[in-house]
Amino acid sequence: MTIKTKVKTALIAGLFFLSLGGLILHYLIHPAAKADYGYVPFFVGLIGVVITPWLFISRKTLHAGYLINGFTVIIGTITMGHFALTRRPIWPDIAILWAKFSIGYVLFHLEVFGNLEAAPSLGWRTFRYPHFGYWIVHLAALSTVYTLGFLFWR
Repeated sequence: MTIKTKVKTALIAGLFFLSLGGLILHYLIHPAAKADYGYVPFFVGLIGVVITPWLFISRKTLHAGYLINGFTVIIGTITMGHFALTRRPIWPDIAILWAKFSIGYVLFHLEVFGNLEAAPSLGWRTFRYPHFGYWIVHLAALSTVYTLGFLFWR
């Protein structure tokens, strides 16, 4: 077993346990059985625990895992940020989400690029997939859509 395989295995285990801890914490905040809106976060959290770590194992499913992980973090950030502003602060939960994103980001780059020297120079491609700017653009765009939907379609 190479050091790269050991690191990858440790990161996948970390992603699993971080997702599991986030799901349990999330369930304690609003259980699925008490309100209808609790089912969506529960099932998304379940996907994050059961499916996403497994997608990072194979190189064939790596991109799907990276995208699912990234978009669940963005959607969770937006909805929990709104919840934190209107009801009660849950900023530590959002920090857990971004730790989950960071692990997925490192797993993806470890497998695709191998090392930092192999990563392409960015330039204008900063905002294209799979770079970090891609996620910033989607965070801003989805936040705007969510905010407009909240303001105009209540």
